Amino acid sequence: MRSVSLTCGLELVDLALFLPRQRALAIADVHLGIEDALKDEGILVPRHHLAQVQGRLERIFQELHVTPSEPLQKIIINGDLRHQFGPLSRTEHKESGEFLRWLARWAEQIVLVEGNHDGSLQQFQSEHITVTKSYSEGECWFVHGDEVLTPDPSPVARSQEGGARLDIEWVIIGHEHPAVGLRDPVTGRAEVYKCFLVGTFREYNLLVLPSFNQLVRGSDLLKEQALSPLVQQSDLEEFSVYVVSDDGSIYEFGPLRRLLISL
Repeated sequence: MRSVSLTCGLELVDLALFLPRQRALAIADVHLGIEDALKDEGILVPRHHLAQVQGRLERIFQELHVTPSEPLQKIIINGDLRHQFGPLSRTEHKESGEFLRWLARWAEQIVLVEGNHDGSLQQFQSEHITVTKSYSEGECWFVHGDEVLTPDPSPVARSQEGGARLDIEWVIIGHEHPAVGLRDPVTGRAEVYKCFLVGTFREYNLLVLPSFNQLVRGSDLLKEQALSPLVQQSDLEEFSVYVVSDDGSIYEFGPLRRLLISL
């Protein structure tokens, strides 16, 4: 499947979440500038990450029939636009600015939800770029997920659209970089794939976005502990897993416990 509808208002498309009624697209954990961090670890990779991110987004735009002449209303980056901690490096500043200018061709408004890597993003605030700790859109409340936050006032939040009050049913987070390792029954070779997670946190539905980082697969939940405290405080084994292939196809694998049993 090229896309999966969770409800009539939420659609999984490749590594992104699409809100068709609001014509809004959300991604998480881009981690621009990660090549410098890998270099510091002795891993040399070509500086192609930004181009790869743009290429994957263009594929999603094509799937959704988004063009510069018919742009999205919003693109939401749900935390960790950049990779390093602390002040923006020269490379991160250059690539972030370039990326945001490029995104402006495809959306009328850009929302940057601050993640734990995202100090110093306020300098990008403008008429068309919002920098915020959390953001509500329709029934969804976006927060990065590195700390436990819930919509305020709970469970009703004020929409950014005209100040109308809407019930929040979904909390959308990143930070987790969810992935699962799947083993080929013939060759025995294991391959790690990015995935969405869908479960519950307190009285909310919880959707965990995969990382949009094109250089790192993520954390294999079949072997590693959950990173986000929201996921840690939930019944992770009951979360539904939606695996995303390299070509953007999405496959539903049911609850995580089924994969854990098969190990």
